[in-house]
Amino acid sequence: MAGDQDKGKIDRFLEEARGRITELATDVAQAAGRLAAERSEGPDASERAVNPADPNRDPMEVFSVDRQREIARLGHANILVVGQTGVGKSTLINAIFRKPLAAESTGRPVTKVIQRFEDPDVPVTLYDTRGVELGDQKKAVIRDFRSIIEKSHKGPPEDHIHLVWYCIDSGQTRVQTYDDEIIRALAEDIPVVLVFTQTIDDERADALEQTVTDAELPIVGRAVRTLATKRRIGRHTVQPRGLEELTRLTHDLLPEGVRRAFANAQGVLLDLKAIHARAVVATAAAAAAGVGAAPIKGPDALVLRPIQLAMLSGITAVFGVDFETETLKRLLSAATGQGGVEKIGKQAVKLALKHAPGFGAAVNATIAAALTGALGEAYVRVCVEYLRRGARGKPMPADDVASFLLRAYRAILRARPIEMPVPEGEIETESGAARDVVSPTRQ
Repeated sequence: MAGDQDKGKIDRFLEEARGRITELATDVAQAAGRLAAERSEGPDASERAVNPADPNRDPMEVFSVDRQREIARLGHANILVVGQTGVGKSTLINAIFRKPLAAESTGRPVTKVIQRFEDPDVPVTLYDTRGVELGDQKKAVIRDFRSIIEKSHKGPPEDHIHLVWYCIDSGQTRVQTYDDEIIRALAEDIPVVLVFTQTIDDERADALEQTVTDAELPIVGRAVRTLATKRRIGRHTVQPRGLEELTRLTHDLLPEGVRRAFANAQGVLLDLKAIHARAVVATAAAAAAGVGAAPIKGPDALVLRPIQLAMLSGITAVFGVDFETETLKRLLSAATGQGGVEKIGKQAVKLALKHAPGFGAAVNATIAAALTGALGEAYVRVCVEYLRRGARGKPMPADDVASFLLRAYRAILRARPIEMPVPEGEIETESGAARDVVSPTRQ
């Protein structure tokens, strides 16, 4: 059952990516066309300066432009965070997101009871009731919440407030009347996720959850029990909990158009970032296959370079990773230069071509897609490892990052050999006996 659910999620993410394939393929086709024109006409230096397919153009420059474009395409998610002062909202927020969005100096008033918290590098905005006693200002809170939600929904989808985290301290014994009324008012407009904060005693949380059930509150699913940071109690340490559950639930409730933004912003689930990044890889591999099938000789590395740089920048945007300049230089040199990845790829292609000589465009398309897909998967693994080590306080040196990419790329090509298309009909096996070969489209 879990496997089916995971497959469904991946299929959904790939479906989201299809809308970008046409856009990327258009960019690639233009770049390929410019490159073909250069080969036949020899453009001057001024034309080459604006051509992303030009081998003389700095990959760092191309990557930087592509990355900014991909960041702009992520979308933007908006979450309303509600709860009494002292329930631990700020601690929860800063535990979920990859940057501390709830810093005191970053909030700015929106209404008398609501503040807006954001960071220009994080595609999520939070609206919080910091410093407000909900019980004392219930009517004003409901009025302001509804006003800001209604106003946001008059703008484009990325400006909408998409859902609510309603935070209650799990140590309290019952749901207060004002909690009940505010939750019901908000649930009329957007999904409400009930979050139990500072959950240490599950028996108390069980009792509180029973009151929620008895009240039949209009929340999504069950309350999520969280402890944002580890807590020391006597000789025992209670570890954080519930952060992954809250992150995944939030992602699944958000509109499809802003899920990638939330995947970028959150810092809890690296696998969530990786799933979205692999949708970028699938898009790029499809575009590479199209270029490989075009009437340009070979699966030319120069033709594939703009696709692969766009892919790498898209993956980087999804992960929200910020490589140091020297690390990024070495990564791009290994990935798109004349050494490293190119040498490994040529070895794999040489081996594959022994089994499929003379098949022209079909082979070129297969090779282009396979090499691009392998590079994308290797880069996804680099980003995961880079962030994982950083979270442990042991950042990867520049040399380690580049060598990790090459090892991953080689391992992927060994595990997934390039499978060449074969013609319909019969071929002869090693024993000399003939057997039928199915169409590559039916394999």
